[in-house]
Amino acid sequence: MSTRLIRLSDVETSPGDRVFRYSPTRIALLALAVACVAAALVLVDWEGRRRSAYYIAYYIAGVLFLGLVLMRRFFLARLRSSNWLARMRDDGLLIQFRSYLNYHLPGGDVTVIFIPYQDIRSARLVRERTKIEAQDGTTEETCRLVELELAGDLTPLSKALAAEPAKPAPREKTWYGNTSTLYKHYPVRMVCSPFLQVEWSVVPHATSFLDALRPYTTIAPPVVVSEDFLHIGDLSRPEQEKRLHELDQRGRTIAAVYVARRIYGYDLNQAKAFVEGLRPRP
Repeated sequence: MSTRLIRLSDVETSPGDRVFRYSPTRIALLALAVACVAAALVLVDWEGRRRSAYYIAYYIAGVLFLGLVLMRRFFLARLRSSNWLARMRDDGLLIQFRSYLNYHLPGGDVTVIFIPYQDIRSARLVRERTKIEAQDGTTEETCRLVELELAGDLTPLSKALAAEPAKPAPREKTWYGNTSTLYKHYPVRMVCSPFLQVEWSVVPHATSFLDALRPYTTIAPPVVVSEDFLHIGDLSRPEQEKRLHELDQRGRTIAAVYVARRIYGYDLNQAKAFVEGLRPRP
């Protein structure tokens, strides 16, 4: 048995699986809090107060309610049974590399990695700090990753992960016309083989996952790494393209487009086409 790719619909589950998923409770509490604030703004007694405050409160409440409507796909995705990132079974580990937000993409795609425990050489927690230049200035982000060192032939896995950002979203009919929605969220990547990195924003926490994995492999000490995307313009053209592609893979397409415009002098459409052209063809 070796690492392989499978469809989500072909995943066999059992009550004994240990599941690591995106918390539906957190998103439900957030939606409830927003709805309560909006309702309070509408229902508060404005008698005797300035009329301008009355209109501002109703305007804010309307914006909050509209935000809930527009973000309903985001909220509902958390409530689906497919909102898991990893599952631990008796025979191995399952990792879903397609974002739970993109559940509407074709179900026939292979989007799950099955990794037998004997193919995991080591695992560790990585705290990654990233500096990115965007239109609103320099930002620094911190991301928590679980890094798995794998054995075996990882070429099919590497190709599947690289091709995922190029998958188009299906057209959907809505009350305002035909549209398509694709979330730039890619929780699994392989920047350098044989290290598979999984963005850990699920529950239980990464430490719980690594503790559960400890009987099967070596758990290496945690590390902190820094990624600097501020000085891409100083690199050679191949290195620039590589770094822009990395930004795009991390879901920071807008930042990648902005940097491409700045260092190459492209207009918006040219920069967008350039960044998209760096993606591998499916």
